[in-house]
Amino acid sequence: MTSWRTRFEYVVAGVALAVIAVMVTWWAVLARRLANDGLRLQEQLHLLRTGEHLDLAERSARVNFMVLGEFSAMAICLVSAVGVLLYIARQRTLAQLRMERLLQFTSHELKTPIAGVRALLQTLEMGAVPEEREKEFLQRGLQEIDRLEHLAETILMWQRSVASVGKLTSAPVDARRLVEDVLEHRVRTGVTEQIEVASLAPATVVADSDAFRVILENLLDNARKYGAGTVELKGELTPGAWQLSVRDGGQGFPSEEASRLFDPFRRQRHQGMTHGSGLGLYLARQLALRMHGEITARSEGPGRGAVFTVSLPLQESRS
Repeated sequence: MTSWRTRFEYVVAGVALAVIAVMVTWWAVLARRLANDGLRLQEQLHLLRTGEHLDLAERSARVNFMVLGEFSAMAICLVSAVGVLLYIARQRTLAQLRMERLLQFTSHELKTPIAGVRALLQTLEMGAVPEEREKEFLQRGLQEIDRLEHLAETILMWQRSVASVGKLTSAPVDARRLVEDVLEHRVRTGVTEQIEVASLAPATVVADSDAFRVILENLLDNARKYGAGTVELKGELTPGAWQLSVRDGGQGFPSEEASRLFDPFRRQRHQGMTHGSGLGLYLARQLALRMHGEITARSEGPGRGAVFTVSLPLQESRS
């Protein structure tokens, strides 16, 4: 459907440009012919009155220059108008496509945690859970609720990013404290993963705490889905920035795919399964950019793991 819409838009734009070219050319030829006819009539009247020929070469050249200038200006204006209309139509198509994908993603992703919570509650209601396992089942329910909360937060953050509304409240914060808070939250919510903190260089960064939490949560979720074994975190100081690297030993990716990983709704396949919403990395980069930071990805190739690095400005270096 998207390719059909795109082709139709370009066909309409091509037809419009062709019509504009024909009409403007016709107008230019007609205007030049009328101007030249007027000059010839003026020359004939002058000849009848004075009996002398009037040299109209300079005037004819000036008229032709004016006609050419008006023709060019009109052509530029009309072509620009068509280009703007095409751009607006294209943006509306992309917005509609994003909304369709968001609705499809939301309906699909909500089913699993809702089904899990429903099954848990039904099991507890029937009294089929041994008393010694009730805590385990409740913990699973809390994990599903946390998953729903994270999903809703991701959707809302994505919508804010697309709509370019909602300012981040960046302030000086301790970088190590930001990372530790996220890791503690994941432990409390029972996320199963192996994380090794290699080092966290002390630094004060200018960031929005909630936005950073979403960034790191998404990077860790990405490493858990596509990685393998232990995920390594390392925070380092660089000139003007603090960088946090998230390294996994998973499936990796070709180096030329690095920039495309941050496209919205891009979902990778792992062991025959499609994972994730396709919004996590896109959202993480958008939030990092709004905090005057950046996120990059690199890998030595498929099957050789990946490293995602988020950079945040230091307090004293931000302009």
